[in-house]
Amino acid sequence: MIRDRRELRRYVAIGTLAALAGALAIDVANQLSFFISWEVALRSWLVTALVAPALAVPLLGFLARSHLALWEGKQEMARLSRTDSLTGLANRRALMEAAEQGAVTAMVLVIIDIDRFKRINDSLGHRGGDQVLRIVAQALAEELDGFGLLGRLGGEEFALISTHPDPAALLARLEAARARLAGQAILVEGQAASVTISAGAALRQAMSFDELYSAADRALYQAKQGGRNRICCAAPLPAPPPPAPGASSAA
Repeated sequence: MIRDRRELRRYVAIGTLAALAGALAIDVANQLSFFISWEVALRSWLVTALVAPALAVPLLGFLARSHLALWEGKQEMARLSRTDSLTGLANRRALMEAAEQGAVTAMVLVIIDIDRFKRINDSLGHRGGDQVLRIVAQALAEELDGFGLLGRLGGEEFALISTHPDPAALLARLEAARARLAGQAILVEGQAASVTISAGAALRQAMSFDELYSAADRALYQAKQGGRNRICCAAPLPAPPPPAPGASSAA
């Protein structure tokens, strides 16, 4: 399967050389079998050398571009099947796949929920609610960039799956995202809207992902019960490991 332009050019080049070699081999055999004169033979070989690539290049180029388009189409379908169409973040399927792939590693799961989203939908309408979802998704993506896979679970709920070695830094960025949203008025459909988020975080320690999800969900519930617009952890997250003995700090 051709996967990029470089492979396309290689396919066309190798195919053209093979076609030229095959055509010349057949022509040489024909000319020697029915030999008339060297002038006729050389003229025939020259024509073959010119015509074979002229026919092979467009045909092989068409086949190569078709293969490349098929590959790119499959890749795009795979991407779309794992992307939330409204926010552009990973969708629930992509998050669950990432959770399964990280089954043997330390993992922090954060579940994030927009506070009182039903009230926002009722006051701004569904179009306004969709715009709020996109604004929150963008803020979370910018603040949590590099800390793991951020996605939308559905409705007004988001999740972050992180294997970052410093959970404290992750929580600091999450707090920055919470403060950023709480500290700004969002203009939606000509109306100013106040948007806050609550989040629950949990660290997997000898537990299944379902148990981790339940722990993060309980922490989110605790944040909601505590007044919303806050982050709660199922248990204190550990500090990052100390530097190796003898490691020098940067100047």
